[in-house]
Amino acid sequence: MPLLALACGSSVATVYFAQPLLVTLGERFALGSGLLGVITAVTQLGYAAGLLTLVPLGDLLDRRRLVTCQLGLLALALLGAGLAPGAAALLGALAVVGLLAVVAQTMVAAAAALAPPARRGRAVGTVTGGIVTGILLARAAAGVLADLAGWRAVYLASAGVTAVLALLLRRVLPRVRRQPGCARRRTDGWWPRRSPCSPAIRCCGSGARSPCWCSRRSARCGVAWRSP
Repeated sequence: MPLLALACGSSVATVYFAQPLLVTLGERFALGSGLLGVITAVTQLGYAAGLLTLVPLGDLLDRRRLVTCQLGLLALALLGAGLAPGAAALLGALAVVGLLAVVAQTMVAAAAALAPPARRGRAVGTVTGGIVTGILLARAAAGVLADLAGWRAVYLASAGVTAVLALLLRRVLPRVRRQPGCARRRTDGWWPRRSPCSPAIRCCGSGARSPCWCSRRSARCGVAWRSP
């Protein structure tokens, strides 16, 4: 879990690196004061798009492969931002950085799935703590590193760290095989429409409170179902 927490913090921090660098980036790329806000806006918009498009893939694909692939692509996007020759290339790279930084949310779900039920709350708290720490330290770390080695070093160093974390997590995280055709775990306000497990869904949703029936159906699907 500490490795997942570190990866979460590192991923989320990439969204906030540009904030203490706005003046430097404006001078380097000749951006007016009215356009400096666009630098942070494109990253935030990319993050919002990732929440809508990439995070739901964690319920459909192997999380080990999804996390490592997103971290690898995030490292390439950070490399592109650090080597950007112009404003358009920088903005495009930062939008992709925001899009892929949502891998932190996928890692939170992975931590909850990997931890035993008795330690699940502690595992999620540890990983979430890594996210908060990354948000708090991102601006300070980016400012210090930019003063020492320039603004490009911020993104290049982050690209290297992200690539190393991707390789480590690929070795550490177990591969999870999903059984095709089974419904995913129920989330608040959402129920799968059709699946071979629909009798269990109808059982729990129609008011019948039979733990034996629901648990047997859940075991067949490999999903931890909970009665409302």
